[in-house]
Amino acid sequence: MRRTIALFLALLTAFLCFAICAGAGSPETGNDANIAVNEEENPVNPENPENPEDPENPENPDEPEEPEIPENPDEYAEMYLITYWNVASPHVFVYFKNLTGHDITVGAYTCPKGECVSVATFGVSTMDGDGAGIYYNMERYRIAQDGKYPLVVTLKRVVSKTDLENVSKFILNNNKWDFFLFNCGWFAAKCWNAGGGSYLVPITVFPSILRLEMLFHRPIKKIDIEAAQRDEVFRQVGNGSGATLKIASDKSM
Repeated sequence: MRRTIALFLALLTAFLCFAICAGAGSPETGNDANIAVNEEENPVNPENPENPEDPENPENPDEPEEPEIPENPDEYAEMYLITYWNVASPHVFVYFKNLTGHDITVGAYTCPKGECVSVATFGVSTMDGDGAGIYYNMERYRIAQDGKYPLVVTLKRVVSKTDLENVSKFILNNNKWDFFLFNCGWFAAKCWNAGGGSYLVPITVFPSILRLEMLFHRPIKKIDIEAAQRDEVFRQVGNGSGATLKIASDKSM
């Protein structure tokens, strides 16, 4: 009987030892298993061990990038036909505001985004300077300097990319002025018509007649002309694709 009990205890002891050894060697039990699970849930970023889930940070998180303005080829610029009384007769010119998110070309002039440019022909007042022809931003500078902008009549329309290209083509190829035929009224009316504005007869003798025409085409209220700096006033030199710009001389101003 004693031998039987001793044999039973020996077998039981051997079984318990085997079970304990098997449990200690298992890779999915005990502390090792807990460590493995924790590593899967919280992977360590070797580049930043203190912040294992560190996303890419923008260089300037407090200064978001300016969103690009989607280009609409049908709304490229605002075009204005403007006349005001200048000494003994009206002066007429065209004025553009860039509506795109990039530079645009008006004649030979590059107009930055959000900026404006005025274009007109001059003769008498610039004869002692750079001579008769096309000038850019002359009105913007003169109006800002002396504040003379009386009896204004203004027409406005939004021009497409194609319209503006047509206006630019006309400007580039018509760098001229004379008192009767190709004066400021003729030039400005032709620009307006090229840009798709309601048609105006380009009266060549008296700009005052063009002014009367404009009154029948729903003029808008007076607009505020943005001032130009002295170095932004240019004279167009030459015609066509080879036309260039030079800063207007002091005598032309």
